[in-house]
Amino acid sequence: MVAVSVIMPIYNVADGLRKSIQCLLNQTYKDFELILVNDGSTDGSGHICDEFQKKDSRIQVIHQANAGSGWARNAGLDRATGEYIYFSDPDDYVEVELIEDNLKIAWENEANIVVFGYYVEELNARGKRIMTAQLPNLSVLNTKEDFRKNFRAFQDLDSNILWNKLYKHLYLLENDCRFTDQRVGQDALFNHLVYRNLEAIYFNQIPYYHYVSRVGSAVNRYHPDRFLLEYNIAEHFEKLIITWHYEKIYQDLISLAYWRTLYVELNNLVLEDCPLDENQKVQQISSVLHHPKIQQTIFSSNSSLEKKYHIKLLTFLLKNNKYSLALRVMRARIQIRKKYHYAFNTLKKLAGT
Repeated sequence: MVAVSVIMPIYNVADGLRKSIQCLLNQTYKDFELILVNDGSTDGSGHICDEFQKKDSRIQVIHQANAGSGWARNAGLDRATGEYIYFSDPDDYVEVELIEDNLKIAWENEANIVVFGYYVEELNARGKRIMTAQLPNLSVLNTKEDFRKNFRAFQDLDSNILWNKLYKHLYLLENDCRFTDQRVGQDALFNHLVYRNLEAIYFNQIPYYHYVSRVGSAVNRYHPDRFLLEYNIAEHFEKLIITWHYEKIYQDLISLAYWRTLYVELNNLVLEDCPLDENQKVQQISSVLHHPKIQQTIFSSNSSLEKKYHIKLLTFLLKNNKYSLALRVMRARIQIRKKYHYAFNTLKKLAGT
């Protein structure tokens, strides 16, 4: 048994995989195992995993047919022997003190979860690469009631993500926390299971993880069933809140979850690889808006949904059946992001990275 099992699902990420693995192997704390799950890669990622395994005995490699990152993480959990579990993505990288610092907090407090800060790496309006630190604004939530009462503040650090959390392995086993085969959003569904009975959660206000924002990632490719996948996440979130009996207190968070479902579908419909014509896209929006939860979200007053101008504009257009104009707004936002992404890649080439 080791102190920590690091699980990394891998699928066609050969370009950045070596850096991601090496940053983990460079950790100041050495008593961990690194489980690399090659999920049917076709670009040489599997060979890179095998190369590293030959060099470091802490590495285990699992090769499996492509089944999605959720099933890949489950394969890692089945193999894991660590007292704590950490999930890392293969196209990002970490600070060398991540395991040592957060494991110390976990051990000192018998924590079920330790949540720490992270960096978001992206481009600003001038094409300059910037890092923005996202830090927890909490310190410790010892009881289930403490966690639930402070869930709004916890939600602000994006409660759905995996890679800013160290999980106690026994807690995951006792609460049957496993990943689904849903291709998009299985991290959110997993964490919803984790949060059902969560207590003893500690926070570290230091950033350790580098999330590199990429326009070309899986979330930026068209999925014909994307709305249904996102709607499933929103439904599970609502069920979690109802299980706690906090639905009145967190009604705005529930509405926000359903609004995100709609927003992601609008984004999905304007991606370049979307095969639908304009009339089909308009029909899809009309169909989506007939879902009761979506209607309730759009036509109810919710100040948390009106903080950003483009959200207010989209809401106005959708309320007034201006679906084509709403799609134009989404296209404009994607074009801006693409320009930043192009500038980012150009800077990388010039820097030789």
